[in-house]
Amino acid sequence: MKKGIFLISFILCIFFLNTKGQNDIDAFRFSQTDWSGTARFIGAGGAFGAVGAEFSALATNPASIGVFKKSEVTFTPLVVTIMNSSSSYNKNLSKYLSNNYHLSNAGVVLAFSTKETSNWKGVQFGFGYNRIADFNNELRIEGTSANSSIMDEFVNAANQSSRDLSESGPFDTYLAWNTWLLDYDSTQGTYYSPLEKQSLKQSKYIHTSGSIDEMNFSLGGNYGDKLYLGGTIGVPFINYIEKSTYEEVDETDSIGGFENFEMEDYLYTRGTGINFKIGLLYQPVDFMRFGFAFHTPTFFNSLKDTYRRDLIANYSDRTYSDESPEQYYRYKLTTPLRIMGNLAFFIKKRAFISAEYEFANYGMSSLFANDYSFSDENQDIRNKYGAQHSVRVGGEVALNENFLIRLGYNYKSSPYKENINDGSSHTASGGIGFRSKSFFLDLAYALKLSKEKYWLYNPIYVNAAETEYAYHKIALTAGFKF
Repeated sequence: MKKGIFLISFILCIFFLNTKGQNDIDAFRFSQTDWSGTARFIGAGGAFGAVGAEFSALATNPASIGVFKKSEVTFTPLVVTIMNSSSSYNKNLSKYLSNNYHLSNAGVVLAFSTKETSNWKGVQFGFGYNRIADFNNELRIEGTSANSSIMDEFVNAANQSSRDLSESGPFDTYLAWNTWLLDYDSTQGTYYSPLEKQSLKQSKYIHTSGSIDEMNFSLGGNYGDKLYLGGTIGVPFINYIEKSTYEEVDETDSIGGFENFEMEDYLYTRGTGINFKIGLLYQPVDFMRFGFAFHTPTFFNSLKDTYRRDLIANYSDRTYSDESPEQYYRYKLTTPLRIMGNLAFFIKKRAFISAEYEFANYGMSSLFANDYSFSDENQDIRNKYGAQHSVRVGGEVALNENFLIRLGYNYKSSPYKENINDGSSHTASGGIGFRSKSFFLDLAYALKLSKEKYWLYNPIYVNAAETEYAYHKIALTAGFKF
Protein backbone atom coordinates (compact mmCIF):
# COMPACT_ATOMS: atom_id res chain seq x y z
CA MET A 1 0.00 0.00 0.00
CA LYS A 2 2.80 2.40 0.91
CA LYS A 3 4.54 1.68 -2.36
CA GLY A 4 1.32 2.35 -4.25
CA ILE A 5 0.82 5.71 -2.53
CA PHE A 6 4.45 6.56 -3.18
CA LEU A 7 4.09 5.89 -6.89
CA ILE A 8 0.80 7.77 -7.09
CA SER A 9 2.54 10.90 -5.81
CA PHE A 10 4.94 10.82 -8.75
CA ILE A 11 3.36 13.54 -10.86
CA LEU A 12 1.59 15.44 -8.11
CA CYS A 13 4.00 18.31 -7.83
CA ILE A 14 6.29 18.13 -10.85
CA PHE A 15 5.69 18.94 -14.47
CA PHE A 16 7.71 17.07 -17.09
CA LEU A 17 7.36 18.20 -20.68
CA ASN A 18 6.63 15.59 -23.29
CA THR A 19 4.80 15.25 -26.55
CA LYS A 20 1.52 14.86 -24.64
CA GLY A 21 2.49 17.08 -21.71
CA GLN A 22 -1.04 17.68 -20.43
CA ASN A 23 -1.75 15.63 -17.31
CA ASP A 24 -3.70 15.48 -14.07
CA ILE A 25 -1.79 18.46 -12.67
CA ASP A 26 -3.07 20.71 -15.46
CA ALA A 27 -6.64 19.52 -14.89
CA PHE A 28 -6.38 20.13 -11.15
CA ARG A 29 -4.67 23.51 -11.51
CA PHE A 30 -7.35 24.93 -13.81
CA SER A 31 -10.23 23.38 -11.86
CA GLN A 32 -9.43 25.18 -8.60
CA THR A 33 -11.01 28.45 -7.55
CA ASP A 34 -9.92 31.05 -5.04
CA TRP A 35 -12.86 33.45 -5.08
CA SER A 36 -11.72 37.06 -5.06
CA GLY A 37 -13.05 40.40 -6.26
CA THR A 38 -13.95 43.51 -4.29
CA ALA A 39 -12.26 44.56 -1.07
CA ARG A 40 -15.55 44.19 0.81
CA PHE A 41 -15.88 40.60 -0.42
CA ILE A 42 -12.26 39.81 0.52
CA GLY A 43 -12.45 41.49 3.94
CA ALA A 44 -15.49 39.47 5.04
CA GLY A 45 -14.00 36.16 3.92
CA GLY A 46 -16.03 35.91 0.71
CA ALA A 47 -19.08 34.82 2.72
CA PHE A 48 -21.58 36.98 0.86
CA GLY A 49 -23.84 34.43 -0.81
CA ALA A 50 -26.74 34.96 1.61
CA VAL A 51 -25.92 38.59 2.41
CA GLY A 52 -26.31 39.73 -1.19
CA ALA A 53 -26.04 43.16 -2.77
CA GLU A 54 -22.34 42.52 -3.45
CA PHE A 55 -21.06 42.20 -7.02
CA SER A 56 -18.41 39.54 -6.35
CA ALA A 57 -21.07 37.25 -4.84
CA LEU A 58 -22.66 36.90 -8.27
CA ALA A 59 -19.88 34.38 -8.98
CA THR A 60 -20.80 32.25 -5.93
CA ASN A 61 -24.57 32.58 -5.44
CA PRO A 62 -26.23 34.46 -8.34
CA ALA A 63 -29.40 34.99 -6.28
CA SER A 64 -27.48 37.61 -4.29
CA ILE A 65 -28.13 40.02 -7.17
CA GLY A 66 -31.80 40.04 -6.21
CA VAL A 67 -30.98 41.91 -2.99
CA PHE A 68 -29.79 45.02 -4.85
CA LYS A 69 -32.18 47.94 -4.43
CA LYS A 70 -30.02 50.46 -6.32
CA SER A 71 -27.84 50.27 -9.38
CA GLU A 72 -24.11 50.08 -8.65
CA VAL A 73 -20.72 50.38 -10.33
CA THR A 74 -17.71 48.81 -8.63
CA PHE A 75 -14.02 48.79 -9.51
CA THR A 76 -11.01 47.24 -7.76
CA PRO A 77 -8.01 48.87 -9.46
CA LEU A 78 -5.38 47.86 -6.93
CA VAL A 79 -4.60 44.48 -5.42
CA VAL A 80 -1.12 44.04 -3.97
CA THR A 81 -0.01 40.50 -3.18
CA ILE A 82 3.21 39.67 -1.33
CA MET A 83 4.20 36.01 -1.54
CA ASN A 84 6.50 34.33 1.00
CA SER A 85 7.55 30.80 0.05
CA SER A 86 9.90 28.43 1.85
CA SER A 87 11.11 24.93 1.13
CA SER A 88 12.99 22.35 3.16
CA TYR A 89 14.86 19.82 1.02
CA ASN A 90 17.24 17.30 2.61
CA LYS A 91 17.57 19.57 5.67
CA ASN A 92 18.35 22.66 3.60
CA LEU A 93 15.96 25.60 4.03
CA SER A 94 15.33 28.06 1.17
CA LYS A 95 13.11 31.13 1.27
CA TYR A 96 11.81 33.44 -1.44
CA LEU A 97 9.94 36.75 -1.35
CA SER A 98 8.06 38.18 -4.32
CA ASN A 99 5.17 40.52 -5.08
CA ASN A 100 2.52 41.21 -7.67
CA TYR A 101 0.06 43.97 -8.58
CA HIS A 102 -3.17 43.46 -10.48
CA LEU A 103 -6.79 44.46 -10.96
CA SER A 104 -9.26 41.93 -9.58
CA ASN A 105 -12.76 43.28 -10.23
CA ALA A 106 -14.88 45.58 -12.35
CA GLY A 107 -18.62 45.39 -12.67
CA VAL A 108 -21.99 47.03 -12.84
CA VAL A 109 -25.41 46.03 -11.52
CA LEU A 110 -28.55 47.65 -12.91
CA ALA A 111 -31.57 47.45 -10.60
CA PHE A 112 -35.04 48.06 -12.07
CA SER A 113 -38.13 48.56 -9.96
CA THR A 114 -41.47 47.03 -10.87
CA LYS A 115 -45.07 48.14 -10.43
CA GLU A 116 -46.09 48.70 -6.83
CA THR A 117 -48.95 46.24 -7.25
CA SER A 118 -46.62 43.45 -8.37
CA ASN A 119 -45.28 40.85 -5.97
CA TRP A 120 -41.98 41.10 -7.84
CA LYS A 121 -40.22 43.95 -6.07
CA GLY A 122 -37.38 44.30 -8.56
CA VAL A 123 -35.40 42.85 -11.43
CA GLN A 124 -31.62 43.15 -11.66
CA PHE A 125 -29.00 42.65 -14.36
CA GLY A 126 -25.28 42.53 -13.71
CA PHE A 127 -22.14 42.13 -15.79
CA GLY A 128 -18.41 42.46 -15.20
CA TYR A 129 -15.55 40.28 -14.07
CA ASN A 130 -13.90 38.85 -10.97
CA ARG A 131 -10.57 37.12 -10.52
CA ILE A 132 -11.29 33.55 -9.40
CA ALA A 133 -7.73 32.12 -9.39
CA ASP A 134 -4.31 33.76 -9.10
CA PHE A 135 -1.23 31.84 -10.27
CA ASN A 136 1.44 34.41 -9.36
CA ASN A 137 4.08 32.74 -7.21
CA GLU A 138 7.81 32.04 -6.93
CA LEU A 139 9.59 29.16 -5.21
CA ARG A 140 13.21 28.07 -4.81
CA ILE A 141 14.35 24.62 -3.69
CA GLU A 142 18.00 23.85 -2.85
CA GLY A 143 19.85 20.99 -1.26
CA THR A 144 22.34 18.17 -1.70
CA SER A 145 20.91 15.00 -3.13
CA ALA A 146 21.08 11.66 -1.35
CA ASN A 147 23.07 9.90 -4.10
CA SER A 148 20.50 10.83 -6.69
CA SER A 149 20.26 12.69 -10.00
CA ILE A 150 17.42 13.45 -12.37
CA MET A 151 19.53 11.51 -14.87
CA ASP A 152 18.58 8.35 -12.94
CA GLU A 153 15.10 8.81 -14.31
CA PHE A 154 16.32 9.71 -17.79
CA VAL A 155 18.43 6.52 -17.89
CA ASN A 156 15.46 4.41 -16.84
CA ALA A 157 13.28 6.06 -19.51
CA ALA A 158 15.91 5.51 -22.21
CA ASN A 159 16.38 1.84 -21.33
CA GLN A 160 12.64 1.19 -21.28
CA SER A 161 12.06 2.82 -24.65
CA SER A 162 12.16 0.65 -27.76
CA ARG A 163 12.09 3.70 -30.04
CA ASP A 164 14.80 6.10 -31.15
CA LEU A 165 15.60 8.68 -28.47
CA SER A 166 14.84 11.52 -30.87
CA GLU A 167 11.28 10.20 -31.15
CA SER A 168 10.67 8.95 -27.60
CA GLY A 169 12.27 11.72 -25.58
CA PRO A 170 12.63 15.02 -27.44
CA PHE A 171 12.13 16.84 -24.12
CA ASP A 172 14.34 14.71 -21.88
CA THR A 173 16.45 11.72 -22.99
CA TYR A 174 17.31 13.10 -26.43
CA LEU A 175 18.46 16.42 -24.95
CA ALA A 176 20.57 14.55 -22.39
CA TRP A 177 22.06 12.43 -25.18
CA ASN A 178 23.05 15.48 -27.21
CA THR A 179 24.73 17.12 -24.20
CA TRP A 180 26.69 13.99 -23.13
CA LEU A 181 24.68 13.55 -19.94
CA LEU A 182 23.44 10.27 -21.35
CA ASP A 183 25.65 7.66 -23.02
CA TYR A 184 25.38 4.13 -24.40
CA ASP A 185 27.24 1.02 -23.31
CA SER A 186 27.43 -1.14 -26.44
CA THR A 187 28.78 -4.08 -24.44
CA GLN A 188 25.83 -4.17 -22.07
CA GLY A 189 23.39 -2.80 -24.59
CA THR A 190 22.09 -0.22 -22.13
CA TYR A 191 22.11 3.54 -21.60
CA TYR A 192 23.88 5.08 -18.61
CA SER A 193 24.87 8.47 -17.21
CA PRO A 194 27.99 9.55 -15.30
CA LEU A 195 25.62 11.39 -12.93
CA GLU A 196 23.71 8.28 -11.86
CA LYS A 197 23.45 7.84 -8.09
CA GLN A 198 25.86 10.72 -7.44
CA SER A 199 25.75 13.18 -4.56
CA LEU A 200 25.06 16.54 -6.23
CA LYS A 201 23.94 20.03 -5.29
CA GLN A 202 20.45 20.38 -6.72
CA SER A 203 18.29 23.47 -7.08
CA LYS A 204 15.11 24.50 -8.82
CA TYR A 205 13.56 27.91 -9.27
CA ILE A 206 9.89 28.04 -10.31
CA HIS A 207 8.11 31.21 -11.37
CA THR A 208 4.39 31.04 -12.20
CA SER A 209 2.19 33.92 -13.29
CA GLY A 210 -1.25 34.55 -14.70
CA SER A 211 -4.80 34.01 -13.51
CA ILE A 212 -8.30 32.83 -14.26
CA ASP A 213 -10.51 35.88 -14.72
CA GLU A 214 -14.22 35.25 -15.14
CA MET A 215 -16.72 37.43 -16.94
CA ASN A 216 -20.15 37.21 -15.31
CA PHE A 217 -23.52 37.96 -16.88
CA SER A 218 -26.23 37.75 -14.22
CA LEU A 219 -29.98 38.15 -14.04
CA GLY A 220 -32.05 38.07 -10.87
CA GLY A 221 -35.28 39.02 -9.22
CA ASN A 222 -36.83 39.76 -5.83
CA TYR A 223 -40.22 38.24 -5.03
CA GLY A 224 -41.95 39.82 -2.06
CA ASP A 225 -38.67 40.60 -0.27
CA LYS A 226 -38.74 36.93 0.74
CA LEU A 227 -37.52 34.93 -2.23
CA TYR A 228 -34.55 35.93 -4.36
CA LEU A 229 -33.63 34.11 -7.56
CA GLY A 230 -30.67 34.50 -9.88
CA GLY A 231 -28.64 32.96 -12.66
CA THR A 232 -25.14 33.68 -13.97
CA ILE A 233 -23.36 32.77 -17.18
CA GLY A 234 -19.66 32.60 -16.38
CA VAL A 235 -16.97 32.92 -19.05
CA PRO A 236 -13.55 32.22 -17.49
CA PHE A 237 -10.31 33.11 -19.26
CA ILE A 238 -7.15 31.13 -18.45
CA ASN A 239 -3.78 32.79 -18.80
CA TYR A 240 -0.98 30.74 -17.22
CA ILE A 241 2.81 30.94 -17.59
CA GLU A 242 5.32 28.69 -15.84
CA LYS A 243 9.08 29.14 -16.12
CA SER A 244 11.50 26.96 -14.19
CA THR A 245 15.24 26.38 -14.02
CA TYR A 246 16.62 23.12 -12.66
CA GLU A 247 20.35 22.71 -11.94
CA GLU A 248 22.73 20.01 -10.72
CA VAL A 249 26.29 20.87 -9.67
CA ASP A 250 29.25 18.59 -8.88
CA GLU A 251 30.66 20.53 -5.93
CA THR A 252 33.07 17.77 -4.89
CA ASP A 253 34.64 17.25 -8.35
CA SER A 254 33.85 13.56 -8.09
CA ILE A 255 32.67 13.22 -11.71
CA GLY A 256 35.58 13.56 -14.08
CA GLY A 257 35.26 16.62 -16.32
CA PHE A 258 31.64 17.42 -15.37
CA GLU A 259 30.84 20.74 -13.66
CA ASN A 260 27.09 21.39 -13.86
CA PHE A 261 24.01 21.42 -16.07
CA GLU A 262 20.92 23.63 -16.28
CA MET A 263 17.53 22.67 -17.65
CA GLU A 264 15.02 25.42 -18.40
CA ASP A 265 11.32 24.72 -18.98
CA TYR A 266 8.67 27.04 -20.34
CA LEU A 267 4.90 26.50 -20.45
CA TYR A 268 2.20 28.90 -21.58
CA THR A 269 -1.49 27.94 -21.41
CA ARG A 270 -4.42 30.03 -22.54
CA GLY A 271 -8.06 29.31 -23.23
CA THR A 272 -11.68 30.22 -22.59
CA GLY A 273 -14.55 28.29 -21.03
CA ILE A 274 -18.18 28.62 -20.05
CA ASN A 275 -20.31 27.62 -17.06
CA PHE A 276 -23.79 28.23 -15.68
CA LYS A 277 -24.76 29.05 -12.10
CA ILE A 278 -28.16 29.21 -10.50
CA GLY A 279 -29.10 30.17 -6.97
CA LEU A 280 -31.90 31.06 -4.63
CA LEU A 281 -32.20 32.86 -1.32
CA TYR A 282 -35.10 32.75 1.10
CA GLN A 283 -35.72 35.12 4.01
CA PRO A 284 -38.35 33.67 6.37
CA VAL A 285 -37.79 36.37 9.00
CA ASP A 286 -36.15 39.78 8.95
CA PHE A 287 -33.02 38.68 10.78
CA MET A 288 -32.18 35.54 8.78
CA ARG A 289 -31.63 34.54 5.16
CA PHE A 290 -30.44 31.23 3.76
CA GLY A 291 -29.66 30.04 0.27
CA PHE A 292 -28.39 27.44 -2.14
CA ALA A 293 -26.32 27.60 -5.35
CA PHE A 294 -25.40 25.10 -8.03
CA HIS A 295 -22.53 25.55 -10.50
CA THR A 296 -22.32 23.38 -13.58
CA PRO A 297 -18.88 22.10 -14.62
CA THR A 298 -16.84 24.61 -16.56
CA PHE A 299 -16.32 23.51 -20.15
CA PHE A 300 -12.99 24.68 -21.57
CA ASN A 301 -13.50 23.77 -25.21
CA SER A 302 -10.11 24.88 -26.47
CA LEU A 303 -7.04 25.16 -24.26
CA LYS A 304 -3.73 25.71 -26.02
CA ASP A 305 -0.35 24.80 -24.53
CA THR A 306 2.96 26.15 -25.81
CA TYR A 307 6.00 24.49 -24.29
CA ARG A 308 9.71 23.93 -24.75
CA ARG A 309 12.86 22.87 -22.87
CA ASP A 310 16.52 23.96 -23.08
CA LEU A 311 19.48 22.02 -21.65
CA ILE A 312 23.03 23.29 -21.13
CA ALA A 313 25.81 21.08 -19.74
CA ASN A 314 29.18 22.53 -18.69
CA TYR A 315 32.34 20.44 -18.66
CA SER A 316 35.90 21.43 -17.83
CA ASP A 317 36.88 21.58 -21.49
CA ARG A 318 33.70 22.67 -23.25
CA THR A 319 29.95 23.36 -23.08
CA TYR A 320 27.16 21.43 -24.84
CA SER A 321 23.65 22.74 -25.32
CA ASP A 322 20.46 21.63 -27.03
CA GLU A 323 16.85 22.71 -27.11
CA SER A 324 13.59 20.95 -27.81
CA PRO A 325 11.31 21.99 -30.62
CA GLU A 326 8.60 24.39 -29.48
CA GLN A 327 5.41 22.38 -29.26
CA TYR A 328 1.76 23.46 -29.46
CA TYR A 329 -1.16 21.35 -28.40
CA ARG A 330 -4.90 21.95 -28.14
CA TYR A 331 -7.12 20.04 -25.76
CA LYS A 332 -10.33 20.31 -23.74
CA LEU A 333 -11.02 20.30 -20.02
CA THR A 334 -14.16 19.79 -17.97
CA THR A 335 -13.92 20.88 -14.34
CA PRO A 336 -16.09 19.53 -11.47
CA LEU A 337 -19.52 20.90 -10.56
CA ARG A 338 -19.91 22.88 -7.33
CA ILE A 339 -22.63 22.98 -4.70
CA MET A 340 -22.92 25.78 -2.12
CA GLY A 341 -25.05 26.49 0.91
CA ASN A 342 -25.39 29.96 2.48
CA LEU A 343 -26.68 31.37 5.77
CA ALA A 344 -26.72 34.91 7.14
CA PHE A 345 -28.01 36.61 10.28
CA PHE A 346 -28.72 40.36 10.39
CA ILE A 347 -28.62 42.58 13.46
CA LYS A 348 -30.82 45.68 13.20
CA LYS A 349 -29.52 46.47 9.69
CA ARG A 350 -26.21 47.48 11.25
CA ALA A 351 -24.35 44.17 11.18
CA PHE A 352 -24.37 40.69 9.76
CA ILE A 353 -22.76 37.33 10.43
CA SER A 354 -22.65 34.89 7.52
CA ALA A 355 -21.37 31.43 6.67
CA GLU A 356 -21.01 29.34 3.51
CA TYR A 357 -20.18 25.76 2.66
CA GLU A 358 -18.84 24.68 -0.74
CA PHE A 359 -18.35 21.18 -2.12
CA ALA A 360 -16.29 20.18 -5.17
CA ASN A 361 -14.91 16.78 -6.16
CA TYR A 362 -11.76 17.27 -8.24
CA GLY A 363 -11.78 13.61 -9.21
CA MET A 364 -14.59 14.58 -11.62
CA SER A 365 -12.29 16.68 -13.82
CA SER A 366 -11.59 15.26 -17.29
CA LEU A 367 -9.23 15.97 -20.19
CA PHE A 368 -10.19 15.45 -23.84
CA ALA A 369 -8.66 15.87 -27.29
CA ASN A 370 -9.59 14.95 -30.83
CA ASP A 371 -6.37 12.97 -31.42
CA TYR A 372 -5.70 11.54 -27.94
CA SER A 373 -7.88 9.71 -25.43
CA PHE A 374 -6.26 10.91 -22.15
CA SER A 375 -7.49 7.65 -20.61
CA ASP A 376 -4.40 7.23 -18.41
CA GLU A 377 -4.39 10.87 -17.35
CA ASN A 378 -8.10 10.80 -16.48
CA GLN A 379 -7.55 7.65 -14.45
CA ASP A 380 -4.76 9.47 -12.59
CA ILE A 381 -7.23 12.26 -11.81
CA ARG A 382 -9.72 9.79 -10.34
CA ASN A 383 -6.98 8.02 -8.36
CA LYS A 384 -5.33 11.10 -6.89
CA TYR A 385 -8.03 13.71 -6.28
CA GLY A 386 -11.22 13.65 -4.28
CA ALA A 387 -13.70 15.90 -2.52
CA GLN A 388 -12.69 19.26 -1.14
CA HIS A 389 -14.81 20.97 1.52
CA SER A 390 -14.62 24.73 1.90
CA VAL A 391 -16.06 26.82 4.73
CA ARG A 392 -16.25 30.61 4.66
CA VAL A 393 -17.41 32.78 7.56
CA GLY A 394 -17.55 36.54 7.78
CA GLY A 395 -19.08 39.52 9.45
CA GLU A 396 -19.55 43.25 9.10
CA VAL A 397 -20.44 45.93 11.66
CA ALA A 398 -21.40 49.54 10.98
CA LEU A 399 -19.62 51.74 13.53
CA ASN A 400 -21.81 54.67 12.51
CA GLU A 401 -23.73 55.83 9.46
CA ASN A 402 -20.64 55.82 7.21
CA PHE A 403 -17.86 53.59 8.58
CA LEU A 404 -17.77 49.79 8.76
CA ILE A 405 -15.36 47.07 9.83
CA ARG A 406 -15.19 43.46 8.58
CA LEU A 407 -13.62 40.15 9.53
CA GLY A 408 -13.55 36.81 7.74
CA TYR A 409 -12.08 33.31 7.69
CA ASN A 410 -11.84 30.70 4.93
CA TYR A 411 -10.81 27.05 5.26
CA LYS A 412 -10.25 24.55 2.44
CA SER A 413 -9.64 20.88 3.15
CA SER A 414 -7.09 18.80 1.26
CA PRO A 415 -8.29 17.73 -2.21
CA TYR A 416 -5.94 14.71 -2.32
CA LYS A 417 -6.81 11.10 -1.68
CA GLU A 418 -4.86 8.73 0.57
CA ASN A 419 -3.04 11.65 2.26
CA ILE A 420 -0.52 11.66 -0.60
CA ASN A 421 -0.21 15.43 -0.19
CA ASP A 422 -1.69 18.29 1.79
CA GLY A 423 -3.00 21.23 -0.22
CA SER A 424 -5.31 22.53 2.51
CA SER A 425 -5.35 26.27 3.24
CA HIS A 426 -6.40 28.77 5.89
CA THR A 427 -7.22 32.41 5.11
CA ALA A 428 -7.90 35.14 7.66
CA SER A 429 -9.07 38.57 6.51
CA GLY A 430 -10.26 41.94 7.69
CA GLY A 431 -11.22 45.30 6.26
CA ILE A 432 -12.73 48.72 6.68
CA GLY A 433 -15.16 50.65 4.55
CA PHE A 434 -16.68 54.05 4.00
CA ARG A 435 -20.24 54.26 2.63
CA SER A 436 -22.45 57.21 1.72
CA LYS A 437 -25.69 57.24 -0.22
CA SER A 438 -23.89 57.44 -3.57
CA PHE A 439 -20.22 56.50 -3.01
CA PHE A 440 -18.24 53.80 -1.22
CA LEU A 441 -14.57 53.01 -0.65
CA ASP A 442 -13.32 49.73 0.84
CA LEU A 443 -9.92 48.43 1.95
CA ALA A 444 -9.13 44.81 2.85
CA TYR A 445 -6.24 42.63 3.98
CA ALA A 446 -6.07 38.83 3.77
CA LEU A 447 -3.44 36.30 4.86
CA LYS A 448 -3.51 32.85 3.26
CA LEU A 449 -1.38 29.96 4.56
CA SER A 450 -0.89 26.64 2.78
CA LYS A 451 1.66 23.83 2.46
CA GLU A 452 2.36 20.84 0.26
CA LYS A 453 5.10 18.47 -0.85
CA TYR A 454 7.08 19.00 -4.04
CA TRP A 455 9.20 16.39 -5.79
CA LEU A 456 11.98 17.61 -8.08
CA TYR A 457 11.47 14.46 -10.14
CA ASN A 458 10.22 10.89 -9.73
CA PRO A 459 9.98 10.18 -5.95
CA ILE A 460 11.38 6.70 -6.55
CA TYR A 461 14.74 8.49 -6.82
CA VAL A 462 14.37 11.68 -4.77
CA ASN A 463 13.05 12.90 -1.40
CA ALA A 464 10.20 15.40 -1.23
CA ALA A 465 10.74 19.07 -0.49
CA GLU A 466 8.37 20.37 2.19
CA THR A 467 7.03 23.70 0.94
CA GLU A 468 5.03 26.36 2.76
CA TYR A 469 3.37 29.50 1.40
CA ALA A 470 2.13 32.72 2.97
CA TYR A 471 0.21 35.13 0.75
CA HIS A 472 -0.45 38.68 1.98
CA LYS A 473 -3.12 40.47 -0.05
CA ILE A 474 -4.22 44.11 0.14
CA ALA A 475 -7.16 45.27 -1.98
CA LEU A 476 -8.78 48.66 -2.59
CA THR A 477 -12.24 49.08 -4.14
CA ALA A 478 -14.23 52.16 -5.13
CA GLY A 479 -17.81 52.33 -6.32
CA PHE A 480 -20.91 54.38 -6.95
CA LYS A 481 -24.62 53.83 -6.37
CA PHE A 482 -27.31 55.47 -8.44
